[in-house]
Order: sequence, then C-alpha cells, then structure tokens
Amino acid sequence: MQPDLSIIIVNYNVKHFLEQCLMAIEKARHGLQVEIFVVDNASVDGSQGLLKKKFPYVKLIENHKNLGFSKANNQALRQANAAYILMLNPDTLIQEDTLITLKKFLDEHPQTGAVGCKLINPDGTFQIACRRSIPTPWIAFTRIVGLSKIFPKSPVFGKYNLTYLDPDLQHEVDVLSGSLMMVRKDIISRIGYFDEDYFMYGEDIDLCYRIKKAGMKVFYVPTTKAIHYKGESTKKGEFPFISNFYTAMLLFINKHFKNHYSIVLKLLLIAGIYIRAAVAYLYLMFKSLLPSLIDAVLVVACIYLSIKIWLPHYSLERFGVIYPIYTVIWLVSMYLAGAYHARGKYHIKPVLNGTLFGLLLNATFTYFFNQFAYSRVVVIISFLLITAVLSTWRLLYRVLIPQAMKHSLSKLRRVIIVGVGKEGERILKKLRTRPDLPFEICGFVDFDENNIGKEIDGTEVLATTENIKDLIRVEKIDDIIFSSDRLTNVQILETIANAQGSGVVFRIVPHKLEFIIAKSVVDEFDSMPLLDFLNVYDPVDSMVKRFIDIFVSFLVSTVTAPLVLINWLIGARLISDRIITEKGQIKEIMQYKRGIPFLKNVPLFWHIFKGTISLVGAEYINPHTTTRRPVYKSGITGLNQLRAKQKKKQLTQQEKDYYDLYYLRNRSVITDLQILIKSIF
Repeated sequence: MQPDLSIIIVNYNVKHFLEQCLMAIEKARHGLQVEIFVVDNASVDGSQGLLKKKFPYVKLIENHKNLGFSKANNQALRQANAAYILMLNPDTLIQEDTLITLKKFLDEHPQTGAVGCKLINPDGTFQIACRRSIPTPWIAFTRIVGLSKIFPKSPVFGKYNLTYLDPDLQHEVDVLSGSLMMVRKDIISRIGYFDEDYFMYGEDIDLCYRIKKAGMKVFYVPTTKAIHYKGESTKKGEFPFISNFYTAMLLFINKHFKNHYSIVLKLLLIAGIYIRAAVAYLYLMFKSLLPSLIDAVLVVACIYLSIKIWLPHYSLERFGVIYPIYTVIWLVSMYLAGAYHARGKYHIKPVLNGTLFGLLLNATFTYFFNQFAYSRVVVIISFLLITAVLSTWRLLYRVLIPQAMKHSLSKLRRVIIVGVGKEGERILKKLRTRPDLPFEICGFVDFDENNIGKEIDGTEVLATTENIKDLIRVEKIDDIIFSSDRLTNVQILETIANAQGSGVVFRIVPHKLEFIIAKSVVDEFDSMPLLDFLNVYDPVDSMVKRFIDIFVSFLVSTVTAPLVLINWLIGARLISDRIITEKGQIKEIMQYKRGIPFLKNVPLFWHIFKGTISLVGAEYINPHTTTRRPVYKSGITGLNQLRAKQKKKQLTQQEKDYYDLYYLRNRSVITDLQILIKSIF
C-alpha cells in the first residue's frame, strides 16, 4: 500500500531528541499510512542501535561519514514513495495535529508546493527563522548590517525574517525552515532535490526559491505548531557554524543573482558578507582568547608592581629586555600547563603549575645572565603576585557565575511535575532515589482542577496549568518537568505558553524513558555507575585544600582568642565527642557548651589545624551509633550538611550515600569553596 506521507529525518548525535521526535510522530499519525526514513550521518552516540531496537519499522540509512544535510535528505528523497514528504529535524516536537493539519492544507491548496507551521523555542517564544524572505541583495544587506534587528516591524527593513507579520496569522512566504517543511513529491521531481553544494544552512532557501520559480506557492500555517530545540545537532563548534552560514549565503547569491544585479551591487554585498563573517570570527576569537588576554595584562601589572616594591628607585628602562621575557615565559608556561585549553581556562590548578614552572625558568634565566642577577627577588615577588591574582580572578568567576560549573552547588533547583498520572508518580519516585540530581520536588500541576489538593505519594497537587505562572512566582520554581503519558503535546505547548516569560527551564520525560530532556541538556537518571564517581585528589588540589585549612583555622583561632576568656566567664565549657576518621581511627573533638553561640565551633579549628578534620568534609560519625566510617575526612560543613540545612530535615542514609558519591566525583578546591560560602550565607 502506498503511504500517505513520507517523513525524512537527518540525525547526527542527538539520540535522545530523535527518540522523543519519533514518539511524537506516533502520537500524530491518526490513521495515516506513514513511512519514516532516518538518515544517520555517522553518529557515535548509539542512535543506530536505538532505532534498531526500539523503532524497527523505521527505514534506517546509515552513512559512514557526515554527508551534510542536503546529501542526507536526498538519499531518502530518492526512496520516498508518498505524494507528500515531510522534512523534519530530530530536535523537534510536533503536536498531535501537525501531520493532519499540514497534509490537509496541501490537499485543499493544489497550487501550494510547500507548507510549514509555527515553530517555537523551548522557552515558548516564537522562532522567527521558521519563515523568511528570499535574501535578495537588499534583504541580505539589511540582515548583514543589522537593520532588520533595529527595525523589526518595518516592511522595508524587517523582510529577512518577516518580523513585521503577525506570527499567529497565515501568510504566503518565500522560505520555510528546513527543520519542518512538508512538500509535494511531484514538485521535487520537477525542480530537483536539495542542492548538494550546500553542506548545511541555505539549502531550504534554495529549495523554496526553486519551488516558487516553478510557479508554486509556499505557505506558513500557524494553526499547528512544534517545539524546535534549535541547533542541537549542529552546535558542536561555533566556528564551523559561521563558516557554513556565510558560505551558504555567498553560494545562494552567486547561483541565483549572478546576472540579475550590477557588478558593483554584488561586490558590495559580497564584501558585506565577508566583513560580517570576519567580525563574527573576531568576536569568537576574542571570547576564546579573553582569559589569556586578562592574564597578560595582569602578569605585566604584577611584574611592574614587583619592580616598584623591591627596586623602587630603578628605572623601568633597566628592565627593557627582561620585562617582556619574564612575561612571555610565564604566559607560555601557563599555556603548556593547560591554563588556556577549553577545560582549563577557569581552573586554578593549571595556573599553579604554570606559574611555578615559569618561576623556575625565569629564576634559572637570571643565573645564566649575570647582568640580570639583581632581578631574582623580583622574580619571586612576581611569582607570588601572579599566582595570587590569576587564581583569584578565576576563583571569583567560578564562584559568582554558576554556569561556569557543570553542576552548581549554590542551591537546589525547585521543580514542579506537570501531570499526575502513573508516569508523573514514576518520575517522582525516580527523582527521590537520585538525590544527587539538584532537584527539590515542590509539587504537582495538572489540567484537572478536581485534582487540586490531592497527594501523590506525599506530594501535593498545587494548581492547574492555567495558574502555572502564579505558582512559579510564588514558589520560586526553577524547572518544570512534563510527564508524557497524561499530557498531549498540545497541552505541553499550552502550558509552556502560559508560563512564557517566567524564566523557568522546561524538561520533558518521554514515556517510560530514563532521561530528562531540557533545552540543551539531557540528564540521565538511571542507576549511577559508582566507578565514575571516584575522584582522588591529585597532589596539587590536596596541598591547596590543606593550605586553606591551616590558614583559615589559624586566622579564626587568632581573631577569636581575646573572646575565649569572656566566653569562659559567662559559662562556656568544653565538651568532647568521639568521631571515626576516614582511616578508621577514633578521635576526640572539642566544642563549647553554652557561652557565646557563634564561638561554639571555635575549638574545632584547632582540630582542623592539626589535620584531624577539615573545613569541608563528610559528616561526623559517632563510633557508638555505627561501625561505618566516612569515605573521606570529616568536616565542619560539607555537602551532606548543606543539603540537610537547605531541606530543613535530616537526610536519609540513601541520600547521604548519594551525596557522598557526588562529592567524590566532583570534589575540588572550587567545590569546597562553593559549599563553604553557601554554608556561611
């Protein structure tokens, strides 16, 4: 039997989004005979195995390298049998009525060659790139110089993305997004397939342009819509994106407007494209080099300050040669230590290793060149200043900007679950067994107002989706998790629309799957592999942690010393307690009983100074209550202590075990400082 619709999906390393996409298609079939092609461009995330196991009916085309969007689509287009073909990105979530609505439109409008629907971003906002104009030289010019952004509502300047048109009204347009476009097979047979000169970006513009040149129309129909997690399969590198985008624009202009405009106009336009691309490249390069540029300025300043401290009467001209040599050696040393690699830009350890190596090189340099021997002390002072200053700005960045950490320990993310069916209850139970995930479940939301006030496994149904924005504001919600068994995609989209502008993160758990999909993150929440959690401190981290313990304990003990007598006079007494150390030894620790409240833990800082406990560590374990021992050194505060304080209740043993494993996996000086700061404030 000939299918009613052929769906073509080009996949590249977005397995979880692909699975969600295919499940949404199943909900949207409504009796249609649908054939689905997935063209996999050499994914390495297990996409092929997923399709063979869970979606065996999908016609899988496996490529051995990434052929790009156009070639991959053409592979399936040549095999498609239906009269209508839907080109669909894997990072889309269609509504239940999307397939029917678009097919019906083509049935009723025989002069329409292609139709697309309203696309929205994961935060509920309209995705303006889902309908566009042909980029003639003028329209391309307004886009390149930014006039389309400055005057989005102007029909003269806002044509590139048609921002002057109401996104909720149907319009005939020039271009649809290739992420979701339904076309007639016969028009594709007449005008040809995608132009394979386009690797990625621009191929949808080219195809729509040829459809219109063939006398057919292109329509935007907002009566149905879909979420598009834009760029999930193509954001692996920003430089390739820029290259592909501007190359595609040049290719389109040279192909279609070669003989339509004057040579001067085309040269100006091409020059504008190159200038815009160059600016984009320079901006990305500046972002990439920013840490090294900051370091260069600070290294120069530290060396200058060192000279003024040790040799205040010397002219800088006497350091005319050695000044730049010192600077270059320190910067090169930090580069070799990994301080400017992608994973080390904002970490302290590469700075410590690099500055120490630079110290050795610069100090050795002065021994070989006697004329510079007077600068050895300057080298040592410079080393101390550079290490302190460069470490400090990275520390501030890591602490003040939570996005710098993969998992911020600054607070728990407050979550509501939408949907009170069996899947919602399953999600609740799963999250409760995974306290390492930074979620605090605040309640349920449902479409049925009769469910308000009910409790699902001890968690209350707080409101309906109509009032979700008020609930987000009152309860300070950070994340919304949708359960997919009780909700239709239409209801999910309506909920997102109701919550639009609230700043929450929307997450979807596809039915009976073991992961949560957010805008650009997939959080697994099946069993945790313990081996991945064990993270042994390396010598540098251990040394820095111990140094901080000694420094802080000495400082606190010194500052509070004058208050000890006062504390004793008003009734404070030392009491002892026994704890089990990480080595299985039994040690005594002392605290004040009664007296000034904030001095209660001051005696513990003596134990920190001795190394019995740490500032940040595991919970104290009393040998009288259990035979267990902590897996790492106990501390005044720690992740378990912090989470118990945040939740305002005692943690279960299972929660404590998970937080211990989480700390072992993520422990570092930065993690300790985050926990310490949050515990204080």
